[in-house]
Amino acid sequence: MTTRIDASAAAPGIAIGPVWRYPRRPTPHETAERGRKSATRKAVQAELTEAETVAAVTDAAHRAADQLTALGDRVHEAGRADDAGIFHAQAMMATDTALLDEAIRRVREGMDPVEAVAESATAAAEMLAAVDDELIAARAADIRDVGARIGRILRGEELDLPEHPSIAVADDLPPSVTAEIPAGFLLGVALAGGSRTAHAVILARGLGIPAVVGAAGLLEAVDTAADAAGADGSPAPITIAVDGLRGEVLLEPSDRDIGTFRSRADALAERTRKAAALRDRPGATADGERVVLVANIGSPDDAPRALEARAEGVGLFRTEFLYMKRQTPPTEHEQMLAYRRVLTAFGPDRPVVIRLADIGGDKGIPYLDLPAEANPFLGVRAIRLAYRSHDLLRTQLRAIWQAGALAKVTPHVMAPMVATVSDVKLLQQLRDEARDDVRSQKLPCAEKMVTGIMVEIPSAAILATELARMIDFFSIGTNDLTQYLMAADRGNAALSSLQDALHPSVLRTIASVVHGADSAGIPVAVCGELAGDPAGALVLVGLGVDELSADAGSLDGIRAALAVVTRAELDDISTRALASVDAESVRLMIAPYLARLTD
Repeated sequence: MTTRIDASAAAPGIAIGPVWRYPRRPTPHETAERGRKSATRKAVQAELTEAETVAAVTDAAHRAADQLTALGDRVHEAGRADDAGIFHAQAMMATDTALLDEAIRRVREGMDPVEAVAESATAAAEMLAAVDDELIAARAADIRDVGARIGRILRGEELDLPEHPSIAVADDLPPSVTAEIPAGFLLGVALAGGSRTAHAVILARGLGIPAVVGAAGLLEAVDTAADAAGADGSPAPITIAVDGLRGEVLLEPSDRDIGTFRSRADALAERTRKAAALRDRPGATADGERVVLVANIGSPDDAPRALEARAEGVGLFRTEFLYMKRQTPPTEHEQMLAYRRVLTAFGPDRPVVIRLADIGGDKGIPYLDLPAEANPFLGVRAIRLAYRSHDLLRTQLRAIWQAGALAKVTPHVMAPMVATVSDVKLLQQLRDEARDDVRSQKLPCAEKMVTGIMVEIPSAAILATELARMIDFFSIGTNDLTQYLMAADRGNAALSSLQDALHPSVLRTIASVVHGADSAGIPVAVCGELAGDPAGALVLVGLGVDELSADAGSLDGIRAALAVVTRAELDDISTRALASVDAESVRLMIAPYLARLTD
């Protein structure tokens, strides 16, 4: 019998295939065997000295770090530098002193080493999961993943991976598991928990694999189906169908259901083909009103993919990759080379917006020496670091001034986590100090720097009119703006209905930001996930947003959606969206316009 489960769309695409359950439920024989091995292991460990046991835990942690570093390097070599950063960060977690010291403390109190590592990782993960932010929740899953890897090394076990092309079903699939599944063997991802920005989903999206999250009851339904299928004692495969566009999951779909999903897959492939054919057409409405379409990138290695997608520049160049996986800050020269590489690739006619480092207590950067915070994501991070010391961000700005001159372009920068007028004044001070330093040392220096801020904190949105008079552009980060406005943790699947940036409260806030920008004559970009959603793109342009910045893989779909509507229709869409009372009403209202993409 077919079981239909509602979920949240996370990565586009259609997949049909057998279930691969993570973690796989062991058979009674396997359970007994694991119990026997555990007893044997504990007996052996009981004969070890405390120092030997501590050394075993430490060695396992370093082996885990080496494995994760190698995995990150492999992903990087495959051209997915941003994804590689996930595993390089996990490698740092594996040998993090806080995690190791806590595990060793438990070992010295007589706890089994595997249990000590597991409990230490769980405690650290639960502390992060309690923070009301989806990115921190993703870090919690990463820590659990690291703890599980160290535990497997201590037990001498290998990870169970699918042996044939399958769809992964889990509560929250660990990112390293996602990456270690053999190429071609991961058809799709269906998570009972998770979020749209869970690392497993980010990886799936980068691989072009469909994914859904927040599929409540999925694991129970899979286990029930498995019990029924294996009632005669012989396990049988369970078929699952996943629609990553509609957020739909079917267990044991009928032949008719399979036909429907395959028809959707064919239609999606055709839409994708038509959208790609528009790449040489600049972003614009059907009646020719220009909309600038630019890319979000995470490192210089992402530039070729963005250029292939015909990005008209970069709206968000995340620079955190420079600061991770190291014990000391990146040098000014290292940074300059990275920025120059991207600026040169895009040239003078395709601006690159470099976001100043969005780092802080939540990212575990050892050289920042930040005190522990109960809620680091809302603590001393990003522009707020400069209230402690100007050095970190001023060095970054010095590198950007030089990179702009050497690439013969005008650099664009923006600061994240801006909340007040004082924050903007600090940004201006840092920018000017850096310029004066570079010039005083007779180093190459760009003539000017276009300076903007991210609007992601409600206070900045409320102050938009005042802030717009001080800077050159706004870039709205809809992910965090939505979270803060709705007071809803982006990583909490139970609050998924509140995590939709098409909610009228978010749209009205965006409209007020655009109004504030218009009063000063500055442009407004959006670099959050809403900009990469065709429905969101139509509403945003209708509200007066000038530029949409998204993952390169989303640009074709946005370009195609804009090409089938007129300016007058966009005005109507925005007017009706602002008058709506919930996100679902907005999506239903936009659906007929998006249906034109299939014509």
